[in-house]
Amino acid sequence: MGNMEQLDLIPNKEFNLICPDCGAKMVLRKSKIGMFYGCSSFPKCRTTQGAYPNGVPFKLPANKETRQWRIKAHIRFDTWYKSRYLTKNEAYARLANYLNLPQKEAHMGYFNIDRCQQVIKFTEEVT
Repeated sequence: MGNMEQLDLIPNKEFNLICPDCGAKMVLRKSKIGMFYGCSSFPKCRTTQGAYPNGVPFKLPANKETRQWRIKAHIRFDTWYKSRYLTKNEAYARLANYLNLPQKEAHMGYFNIDRCQQVIKFTEEVT
């Protein structure tokens, strides 16, 4: 099953997300700045996941180590494409081709640690 298939993209539906840090259910909540999923074991666990107004998560939940790799890969990727004067769309098209993924699935928020490491390798190899 692909990453995108893991999310049932039905608007106005709460998703069955599990906290990647403690294993508890994540609950859709509303704040002053928008919707988000928060760990149901709050305040013991403070893991959160942003969401669109219709409840669709911004990305797949990830544990702390994976989140750190996503950040590192995203920074490297942004630096890479900006230094080559590519548009973001052009850069993601190249990344998707390199990873053999549909472009809509080539997003750091869907990647595990191995994929993030592939992104970093991509930025070092592709000119």
